[in-house]
Amino acid sequence: MSRLDDRIALVTGASRGVGAQVARTLSEAGAKVVLTDVLVPEGEKTAAEIAGDASFEPLDVTREDDWARAVDATLDRHGRIDVLVNNAAILHLGTVENTPPDVFRRVLEVNTVGPYLGTRAVLATMKAQGSGSIVHISSIDGLVGMNGVSAYSASKFGVRGLAKSTALELGRSGIRVNSVCAAGGNPAMYGPWLEKMVSFMDQTQAYQENRGIPGGASFEEIAQAVLYLASDASAGVTGIDLPVDGGATAGKWIAGFNSL
Repeated sequence: MSRLDDRIALVTGASRGVGAQVARTLSEAGAKVVLTDVLVPEGEKTAAEIAGDASFEPLDVTREDDWARAVDATLDRHGRIDVLVNNAAILHLGTVENTPPDVFRRVLEVNTVGPYLGTRAVLATMKAQGSGSIVHISSIDGLVGMNGVSAYSASKFGVRGLAKSTALELGRSGIRVNSVCAAGGNPAMYGPWLEKMVSFMDQTQAYQENRGIPGGASFEEIAQAVLYLASDASAGVTGIDLPVDGGATAGKWIAGFNSL
């Protein structure tokens, strides 16, 4: 059963979107949740709205000293960390030739180096406990490539590699590491490109509809996958990529073939 009674969970990028829903879902499953984000007022508001034991800590996932402070604050408050959800991420849309090197590096810093720093930050306490679950939020773009998302795709492929290698490194210490590969996320991330995307919205819609289950994954569906990997229901599971993508990576769906 996917319960987290009295477990301590730290969730990054939790002020809104997927991260906020993950925090709510883990709290509803019995966890005491520490929300973290660079969006401080929003994060504090979200934590205050969650029923149960939820608190907020400011955290820039690219800064090692921020990680140390957030982990220390969590340990001071709760004495342990059982679950780390590396959700914080940024998006850049653009081809390689339209993606400046500094932008590419920034995407990798947040989306890949951030989870690396987070993993390192919780290792001492999880090893001392002899248990822990680390869940990285990757993406469908971390399973298959797509034009126009080179920086984001590279970062999400990278976090999957991090998960697989650390799953092997840490399994004998009782620590599991897995990735959720979602076909969905916070629409606010597309804001800077929305005006341009309007001109080919029909193509974007067709991309989402050509799946076994049409459309994108909801925040709740993604959060439920995280809950499974965080809980003892997945006690024998480590190093996996769990797609929450409506079958998008299973293959192609052709309407006419259903009439044969």
